[in-house]
Amino acid sequence: MAELSAPERQMIVQWCMSAQFFSEQTLQETISRIYDDEAPALQDTVDAVNLRLTRYSLELRSSMSQTSGERMWALINTKADAIATGATPYSPTLLTILKHLIEQVYTDQHGNFAVDLHTAVREATSKGSSSYSRRDAQEAIDWFCSDGWLQVTNGWVVLGQRSCIELQAYLTDGFAEYMRTCALCKEMATQGVMCDACGAFIHPYCAGRLRETSKAQMLSCPTCHQLMESPSSFGPGKPGIRHNLVKSDVSQTQRDEDDE
Repeated sequence: MAELSAPERQMIVQWCMSAQFFSEQTLQETISRIYDDEAPALQDTVDAVNLRLTRYSLELRSSMSQTSGERMWALINTKADAIATGATPYSPTLLTILKHLIEQVYTDQHGNFAVDLHTAVREATSKGSSSYSRRDAQEAIDWFCSDGWLQVTNGWVVLGQRSCIELQAYLTDGFAEYMRTCALCKEMATQGVMCDACGAFIHPYCAGRLRETSKAQMLSCPTCHQLMESPSSFGPGKPGIRHNLVKSDVSQTQRDEDDE
C-alpha cells in the first residue's frame, strides 16, 4: 500500500477543494491517478486529508443515496453557515430561495420531505424581486439541482445528496423534530418505510439489502425484528407519515435497549 506522502496528499487536498462535491468512484479514481494506481485505502486517504483540512475548518464527509446506495462526498465548512458557505456562486436572492426551498421540503406537512414542482416554482418566485418570473424560478431550481442541493423526482422536489451531507447539522439544530434516521445505516432518512411496531425508519436501498439477506425475501425490522409485511412509506409521491404520528419514543426506547 502506498504511503500518504506529503506531495500526493496535498494534490488530493487541492483537488477536493476544487471539486467540492463528487462521487466516491470519482474520488477513488482521482486517488489512483495521483498515486499511479498504487493507492492507499480510501478511508486512510480520507483520514489523512481531513487531518490536513482541519486547519481550514474544512472536512470531507459522505452520504449514501437512499435509493441506489451510491456514496457521494462533499467538502464542508465545519464552522460557518453551511448554506451560505457551500453555495457561494449564488446571489443573495438565490441563497434566500435555496434556503426557503430546503426548509419547505424538509418540513413538508405530509412527512414526505417533498414539495411538488409547481409549488416549488411558486415559492421560489415569491422570494424573488418584483420582476422575478416563474421562468427565473425554474432556472434557479435547475441550477440547485445541477449542484446537488435539490433533486426533482417524478415532479417532486426533494433534498439532493449534497444537502444531506452539508446541511445535516443545520437541519438537526433547526428542525430536530423532523429528523429521521435509517435504523440500518444510521444516516438521514427522507424517504423509505417505517416499522409500524416500533417506529424505526429504513431507506429503500437498506430495505432491499435486508430482503436480500432474508431466506424468504421478507423485510424484518432491524430494530424490533418484527416482520414488516405492509409498512407505512414516505418519500416523493408516497402516502406519507406525518411527523406527529411517528412512534419516536417507542423507537428510541427500543434503540436504547439494543445498545445495552
